Amino acid sequence: MNRILVPTDFSPNADRAIDYAVQIAKLNQATIYLIHACDHLDPLYLENTFSEREYNLAITDAAFDKLEMLRRSIEETEQVLVNIQLYNGPVLDTILVAAEEHQADLVIMGTLGITGLRDKLFGSKTAALISSCKVPVLAIPLEYDWSKPARFLLAIKDVDEAIPLLEPAFDLAALFNAEVLITIFTDEDDAGTLDYLVDERVVIRAGEKLKKQHNLVVIKTEHLLGRHFEDSINEYIAKNEIDLLAMITHKRSRIGNLFNHSLTRKMSYHTRVPVLAIPARKPHS
Repeated sequence: MNRILVPTDFSPNADRAIDYAVQIAKLNQATIYLIHACDHLDPLYLENTFSEREYNLAITDAAFDKLEMLRRSIEETEQVLVNIQLYNGPVLDTILVAAEEHQADLVIMGTLGITGLRDKLFGSKTAALISSCKVPVLAIPLEYDWSKPARFLLAIKDVDEAIPLLEPAFDLAALFNAEVLITIFTDEDDAGTLDYLVDERVVIRAGEKLKKQHNLVVIKTEHLLGRHFEDSINEYIAKNEIDLLAMITHKRSRIGNLFNHSLTRKMSYHTRVPVLAIPARKPHS
């Protein structure tokens, strides 16, 4: 993860994302690409004495000054290389374009923007980014205060799919020397004895395969049984002092549905740890 893209709207929550990016960059000499999307108002809302061009120049200059201040502060105090760039256009489109343009390995984004006060975790912009971005997205909630992560939780369903996709999570775990817990969830209301036994074998097999591939990382497995996925995961996170949750996301799948707007609101009431969303290679029907 040598190229980290961090969108900022200069909000406190965006600062959380920047802090996390800096910590990663300090450990592996990564470059941070700090970007901002300028939001130009419709000329109809401007005073007659203040032209559209003057307004656009004013907000562009102000945004650039803020980016430059952030860049100088990070480079001088943390000795991390930061590139800054302004874009003109919608936030989501800007991030997708910038991720490709800068060949980002990771996008780190705060989950509460100035305009999204009611979306406490995975607001509409972040949820849309997770479902659209081709590179992993690390979402940092506002309530999160930086501390070196010691435990990662990787929630998977399909072992054969997950193993090649989980490299970003293991890269981060190795970087922080963190322990990795692998879990598969079985819904006790829907699953019969056979389903439970199948999932039990799956999580054991996942642990065996991943331990062979990542022998420098401490890996443990856990079969999680409960009635609701998001509630069970949140309880497990709290009880086991998890510092980061990683999941593979699909546009249409049982696990992927965690990231739709309604279910992420449920998660927002309890989840206070960063979530690494790793895109699946193919959408599921």
